[in-house]
Amino acid sequence: MPIQITIPSLVIFLINVCTLAFYYSFYRFHFYRFTEGFLQYTAFAFSLFSAGIAIGLQALFLQWVPGGGPVWNSFFLSSFIEEFAKLLGIYMFFRKNQDEFTVTDGIFYGLVLGGGFGLVENILYFINSGLWSQVLRSITALPIHMMNGGLVGAYTMMFLFHKNPVFKWGNLLFGFFICVFFHGLYNLSLFQEIDLLVILPICILSLFFLLELTIAKSRILVPGHILKLMDMSMEEYQILSRHNRHEGWIQNVQKHISTSGIRLFQYPNLRHTILTVFFLIPSILSIYLLNESPEWITRKFPDLLIQDYFALFVIYPMVLALMFFFAGILNPYFFRDRMLAVPLFSSVDMHVKEKEENSAIFHIKANLFYLPTSQNYPSGTSASFDLWLGLNCFSGLKGKVLWSRENEEGNCGVMCQLDSIPIQFLMKWNFFRFKQNLKNLFLRKVQV
Repeated sequence: MPIQITIPSLVIFLINVCTLAFYYSFYRFHFYRFTEGFLQYTAFAFSLFSAGIAIGLQALFLQWVPGGGPVWNSFFLSSFIEEFAKLLGIYMFFRKNQDEFTVTDGIFYGLVLGGGFGLVENILYFINSGLWSQVLRSITALPIHMMNGGLVGAYTMMFLFHKNPVFKWGNLLFGFFICVFFHGLYNLSLFQEIDLLVILPICILSLFFLLELTIAKSRILVPGHILKLMDMSMEEYQILSRHNRHEGWIQNVQKHISTSGIRLFQYPNLRHTILTVFFLIPSILSIYLLNESPEWITRKFPDLLIQDYFALFVIYPMVLALMFFFAGILNPYFFRDRMLAVPLFSSVDMHVKEKEENSAIFHIKANLFYLPTSQNYPSGTSASFDLWLGLNCFSGLKGKVLWSRENEEGNCGVMCQLDSIPIQFLMKWNFFRFKQNLKNLFLRKVQV
C-alpha cells in the first residue's frame, strides 16, 4: 500500500525544517562563524544515532511501565531518556579527538546535534492533534532540543577537560539535570494542557539565558591541547586565571588604572535591534487584533484556539524579540578582565616541615587553590595548612603540592590540594563570595 503524504503533514515537515534553519542561522552567525562542514554533517549523523537510542530506551521502559502518569512520562520517559541519548551522542562525537576542541565547539556542535534530534523527533512523533497545535509544538520543542544540546555539549567538554572527579561529574550532572528539568516542565505543560502561556516563555528564555551565559564564559576558556601544553586540568587553569585576575587588580590599583568601564552587559548591535523590532511588531499587532476583532480571527481560522493563537502570534514573537535583543549582550571580557573593587581572599599559613609560608588565596574550588610562595616546591610535597576567614581559623588541614612554577616576573606559586576540606569553610567562603560579587556586580566605579 503506497504511503500517502497529507497536506498537513507536509506543512508540519516544512515548518520543522524552517525552524531548524532559523535557529541554526541564529546561532551560526551569533557566536560561531567559522565551521567545518564535515563536523556539522557528523554531528547531524550522531543526532540520528541519539534519536535511535532514545526510541529504543523509551520502547523498553514502556514495556516495563506501560501506564506511567504525566509526571513520569514528562520528566523520565521523555525528558530524561532523550537528554541522556543526546548526552551519549555528544560524548561519542567529542571523546576521540577531545583535545582539538574547545567548550565553544562543544556548544555549537551540541546545538547541531540537538537540532537534528528535535527534527527527527518531531517528524517521527507527528500526532494529528490539529494543525495549529502541531505547529506550536514544532516551533517550540525544536529550539528547546537545540539549546539543551548546546548546554549538554558545553558541560560534556568540561567533563572531558576536568581531572578531578568532583568537577567532572558535578558540572556534567548539573548541566544535564537543568536540561532535564526544563524539558520535562515543557512536556508536562503539553501533556496536561495547563499554564502553557506561562511555561512556554519560562522554559525557552531560561534555557536561552543560561546558554548565553555559558557562551560568554566559554570564550575565555582554552582548548584541550593548550591545557596539555601547560600540563593543567581545566579546574587548575580556572583557579590560576582567577589568581592572576586578582593580582592584576592589585597592580592596577597601585598604578591608578581603573577598569570600571568593563561592564557585564554590552549594548545590542544595530542588526539585533532591527530584528527585535521586526518580531515585536507582529506581537503587538496580534494583541490589537485579538482585542478589536476576535470574531475575525474565529471566522478566518475556525480551528485555531485562543490559547494557541496567543502562544503562536503573541508570546512566541515576543520571545524571539527578547532572544535577538539579548543575544551577545553579555560581555565575555567581564568574566576575564573585570577587577573587583574589593576582592575576597583568605589568609593561609602553609607548613612544610620546619618552614612556614604566610600567604593568601583569592579563589578556592572544592579542595584546590593556588598559593603565592617565596620558593618553588617539588610536586607531591606534603604540607599542612591553616585557612583563615576573618577571625575564624581552620587549622591543621593536611594536603600536598600538585605543582609549582615561577612566572615571568620571578614570582613563585604552588597549586595545592587538600586531603579534605571542612564543609563549614566552604559554606562560609561561598557565602562571603556571593555577597562580595553581588556588591561588585552593581559597583559603577573603582575607587583608587
